[in-house]
Amino acid sequence: MKFSNQHSDASDQFAGINHAQYREVSKKLELTSIKNCRDLGGITTTDGHIVKSGMLLRSANLHHASDEDLVTLKTIGVQNIIDLRTRQEREAERDRLLSTWDLYEIPGFTERRELIAQLRGVIFKPGSFICSLYEQLLNSEESQTCWTEIMNLLVNKPGSYLFHCTQGKDRTGIAAALILAALGVDDQTIRDDYLQTNLYMDRQTPVMLERAQKYLPKHIHIDIEQFLVAAPVYFDTMMQTAEPYGGLLGYLQGPIGLTDDDIATLRKTYLE
Repeated sequence: MKFSNQHSDASDQFAGINHAQYREVSKKLELTSIKNCRDLGGITTTDGHIVKSGMLLRSANLHHASDEDLVTLKTIGVQNIIDLRTRQEREAERDRLLSTWDLYEIPGFTERRELIAQLRGVIFKPGSFICSLYEQLLNSEESQTCWTEIMNLLVNKPGSYLFHCTQGKDRTGIAAALILAALGVDDQTIRDDYLQTNLYMDRQTPVMLERAQKYLPKHIHIDIEQFLVAAPVYFDTMMQTAEPYGGLLGYLQGPIGLTDDDIATLRKTYLE
């Protein structure tokens, strides 16, 4: 099997995406060993409140985290880590964590289900597989359980959280979008934070895709570009999937079960 960075007709929508201009709305932390680590603090809500700094951070995995960067996160105030990866992903690249931190392993899907989906997706949905993944990440029972558990943590165990998946792009991007929506941030700002990831993405083929290689026929050529960007079409797919519920906030108040009291608690805790 060959991985290709060449754009197929189905993935023309990605052409030039890395050359686009993006508005920086979340604060990039200058860490040397943790990729795509950003503080949502400083983002403004529609009613003029501001997300508190050092309370809600997003990143790629912490597998290569240096002692220095871990101390930096501790100094910022990080107390809790939410790992959105599957068990197999976690075992392949274990996070380096401080012993004082609480770890919550809350995967958005199972490895087996995701591997099968990737195998089918890269063959039958070239250039559009990630869009179907975003639909799954909002509509599947397992994913909804994941978002429910995260929101319950933020409501019932207030503190400073860093949440991450592997690249800090898809699962982390959706988690950030839902959290910002709960706090009252407008859709355009949420979109800008999502797209900001493109400033920090590397060109490394995802581990899970490498693992899928042995199951695919040798003649299959995979356009990996779709795995390496936070494309506008992905965000649009998420918003379209949430639209029947009334948008992201409606989705949170619907299948995720967030109450008005929960939203008030979140805004009191994480806004200034």
